[in-house]
Amino acid sequence: MEKDSHLELLQELYDRLFTSGNTLSKCKDLTIAERLYAGPTDTIAVAGRSLAWKLFLENEEPLQSSLPPRPSSLLRSLQNSRNGYTFLLEEKSRAPDGSKHAKQSSLQTLQATSLNIPGNLDLVNPLSLHNENPWNEWFAGVELRKVISQDVERTFPEISFFREIDVQTELTNILFLYSVQNPSVGYRQGMHELLAPLYYAVHYDAVSENDIQNPHYKDLEELCSAKFIAADAWGLFKLVMNGVSKWYEWRETGSERNSATNPLTPFPNHGTIAIGQNGVRPYVAPIVQACNHIQSTLLQACDPVLWQHIQKAGIEPQIYGIRWLRLLFTREFSMPDALMLWDCLFACDANLDLAQWVCVAMLIRIRNEIIPSDYSGQLTTLLRYPSPLPSNKIEGTPHHAVLLLRQALALQMSPNPATGSSIVMENRSLLGIPVDVPLTPSISPARRNRAVRQTPSSSSQTEGGISRSHSRQPSAPPVGISELITRGLVERGESFQGINKTLMNAVTEIRRNIPELAASLGVKSPNHQLTSFPLLDERPVEERPPWEPKTRFEVEKEAAQIRIRDKHLGESLAWIVDALLQDESSDQDKERIKMKKREALESLSYVRDVLMTNEMSPDVDRLVGEEEKARRKHMAQKESDVLQAANASVVVAPPARVPVTDTHHQSNVRRIERPHSPGSLPSAPSMASKGLDTRAPWNYTRSSFGSPASTIPSALMPRPPPPTSTSLRRENRKSRDQTPPRKDSYQDPLGALR
Repeated sequence: MEKDSHLELLQELYDRLFTSGNTLSKCKDLTIAERLYAGPTDTIAVAGRSLAWKLFLENEEPLQSSLPPRPSSLLRSLQNSRNGYTFLLEEKSRAPDGSKHAKQSSLQTLQATSLNIPGNLDLVNPLSLHNENPWNEWFAGVELRKVISQDVERTFPEISFFREIDVQTELTNILFLYSVQNPSVGYRQGMHELLAPLYYAVHYDAVSENDIQNPHYKDLEELCSAKFIAADAWGLFKLVMNGVSKWYEWRETGSERNSATNPLTPFPNHGTIAIGQNGVRPYVAPIVQACNHIQSTLLQACDPVLWQHIQKAGIEPQIYGIRWLRLLFTREFSMPDALMLWDCLFACDANLDLAQWVCVAMLIRIRNEIIPSDYSGQLTTLLRYPSPLPSNKIEGTPHHAVLLLRQALALQMSPNPATGSSIVMENRSLLGIPVDVPLTPSISPARRNRAVRQTPSSSSQTEGGISRSHSRQPSAPPVGISELITRGLVERGESFQGINKTLMNAVTEIRRNIPELAASLGVKSPNHQLTSFPLLDERPVEERPPWEPKTRFEVEKEAAQIRIRDKHLGESLAWIVDALLQDESSDQDKERIKMKKREALESLSYVRDVLMTNEMSPDVDRLVGEEEKARRKHMAQKESDVLQAANASVVVAPPARVPVTDTHHQSNVRRIERPHSPGSLPSAPSMASKGLDTRAPWNYTRSSFGSPASTIPSALMPRPPPPTSTSLRRENRKSRDQTPPRKDSYQDPLGALR
């Protein structure tokens, strides 16, 4: 029954497009007026949507808009596209040795099969390192398929249709062929989210053979043939990428990048930089130019006030513009709303230049939330675009996505503040959005439900609703007692003209004295607050683009969760093994053992489920049985009681008084006790008692130099220098020394120990 109704709606749309006499312009107007499709359009499954897209995205012939569309011309274009897809897929799926499944074979098999090919084996060989080896291109294609397949596997995870293996294979083939045909762009993350809705629409409208019995709709059966679902989706994707591919370019293309043909350099294979009027002009990606044009030119011309507030906050247009343009708003709206916007966008502009004006209309719609917000609030609003609730829709008014495109058309025809003001009034009448900008940022119910974390900025000073704080920190760190007192005094003092200086002096004195009081009370000092950015993301993971990698904080958090989970699972498995190894014959309480084994099996099955589903936070109570859980709880309580008793019995004694040693006096003694003139040295114990270094070689190594047998005549000795005031004081101090010199100590004739 459902299939028959789908065919009826499809045939009705075919008549409206091709046999009703409506011109192509009239059909496009019906799309903008929401009267093209006969069935409901609030779901992603709309009968005939792919047929309308094929007609609207096809290159128009001169004066074609003023004539009724012809199914024969559209069918001829589709046949050419289908033939090209079939040929290209057959060519790129064949390895250089002629096999189609060479990527699943080993290198030895590839080498053996390549030997059957006539030619130079040094060149055509899977193991050859020659630059012109055709196997290099094949292996590069295999790696590219792996990268594309990783993105395709996570395409719209909430839609079960894209989890099918056949669908993922077709999507991978289409993206691979497009990247091969367009090497300057290649494959970029985000393309799979553009292809997926196109493929779904073609698949939903697919008609098998003999489904349509009426010969009047024979062309309809060819236009929506189930045999060419992938080929038609590939053709639609190419038409869409004709307008979107410039936003995926990331490097220079053509003769500017080909230095071999560039006359500005005599060196081959060297890149050049275009030289402009003001000197060196680096390459800027087209997506960056488009984002800057939207915010700096288009928005400024239509809503100067909104543009001024965004500029003061320091919002870069690439932060939100890249995702809006590359994915054609599929992340900002629900899938049914985004596809309704695609209907009107494809009908109005096949080149998709109107998408930039759609961005301007989207910014004007949320101006009440952007203008009073600071950097964090504006960024949160732009990355989590709020959609109007269905309950706010007035009967007879257009859908909010269709209204957005109508406003974009008005801005494109007349880009001035008057048009922007009329759009603001229209939003008030049709969507219930107030005209007056609130003093504080308002949070819509839709955004309140989606938001995970709000970021109020209590310390930012505002003036006329314009935030002067450009802090990019999403949340403020915890505030200490002294910081609260200081902040309150500063805010109070700024409201008075004559006492600012006095209060600032008082604040300085408070900040100097309160840390000691806070430390004595056990309060954490405000100096210990986090001064860097907190390790938190500004948006949830489910709203993050697929090309953005995980942060270091997320990786470390996942690793910590895995370690904790593995510890719990290991403890559970240890208990399960012990429970299952118990012998029922040797124990009198057999029923208790049976119950324990039953609980162990239940816990083991839960551990299996946790490992298969990769659950990060398992239920700890289900990992063990009731008896083991009670025993662990009792042991934990017992350990806690013992610890509390031990802490209560410990008496902290005051620290003992440490004697103060005058190191300066010891150093003086060390200098005083050294002999000035030749004589005997004191013994090692006496030297140690006086603080002298007993490890010196002259303190324990005997020598016969100063013995009586080897005494040198005084006439041969050098004359001592005349006494000075310093030497006299040293001699006097030496004479007052009570330690007698040892008789067996050797002399110091050269005065080395002076």
